[in-house]
Amino acid sequence: MFIKQHSEIRASKGNGYLLYVQMNYDPRRAFTLLREETFEQALEIDIPFQPVDMYLVVIGSCKGLLCVTDTEMFGSVIYLCNPYIRRCRVINHPIPGDVESSDDTRNDSVSLGFGYYDKTDDYKIVRIVVPGDEHDQETANRTNIEVYSSSTNSWKSVVVEGFSWSICDVKSELVVGDSVHWRAFHKYTNKDVLMILAFHLGNETFQQIRLPNYEVDGEDMMECITLYKGNLSLFLFHKVDRQHPWQGQYCYLWVMKEYGVYGSWTKTLTVTVAPAVLRPLGFTRNDEIVFEDCEQDLVVCHFGSITAKALRVEATGLLYFGSYMDSLVLL
Repeated sequence: MFIKQHSEIRASKGNGYLLYVQMNYDPRRAFTLLREETFEQALEIDIPFQPVDMYLVVIGSCKGLLCVTDTEMFGSVIYLCNPYIRRCRVINHPIPGDVESSDDTRNDSVSLGFGYYDKTDDYKIVRIVVPGDEHDQETANRTNIEVYSSSTNSWKSVVVEGFSWSICDVKSELVVGDSVHWRAFHKYTNKDVLMILAFHLGNETFQQIRLPNYEVDGEDMMECITLYKGNLSLFLFHKVDRQHPWQGQYCYLWVMKEYGVYGSWTKTLTVTVAPAVLRPLGFTRNDEIVFEDCEQDLVVCHFGSITAKALRVEATGLLYFGSYMDSLVLL
């Protein structure tokens, strides 16, 4: 109870950081914490585990804990760690008897989700394994849904009749309304219509969420679902003109003001961003977006003043950039 109260007090005071992790693992590298207001380096913390592969994948950051895997053992070996107190728990392959490296599963699609369920004080990892044969009519019936609970330190299978979605994102930490969210398509109806697939961390069921009619903003749009001021949101930007990356690029932000209610989608921002956005990394609590540009530099743009500035951090290779709150949560 004390640890949970400590986390809540820290969160209410806004003592948060921006976490920067270089995915290309190097024993000399560490988790880097930047001050949220100034983006100046506040602290470096050694990575409290030895990954199997040289490339880390941060699934997400939530209430002081990081969920991490690597490209070699993606979703089979997972690390749940608290960098602040340098504690780590290694979570091995979810369901006994399922051989991940077999020929039958080598081409399977794995998507992961990570979040915290407040009602039971539980960190959960969702693992969705879709058989690789897209032409197999039994694919929907053979999709495996597995959920890890930190409170029991164990995995369990969740039965879903006829899993009929193709998930676009291999990982997600986007939690709103006690649900973790991925971009997805329905396999059998509206195959070309993007939607949001939500998994409720409490009752462990899926639901679809329709996206707004953003086609009015133009063609060749890139879609990114994100969290903005506590709401489920959709950030849209046009594909980059690599010959003129410094030209202004129109970007749009739609916000779902009432979770789960389609009619509450509202376009709240239409801005011109320069340099152009290549890959959005996330929003800060100060109305800013952090993104990677065509030069693989990290840039922060404030939506209020529409000013952009480069961050003085290394951005070569794959990386993770997101919010982090220090915590005393034990593992």
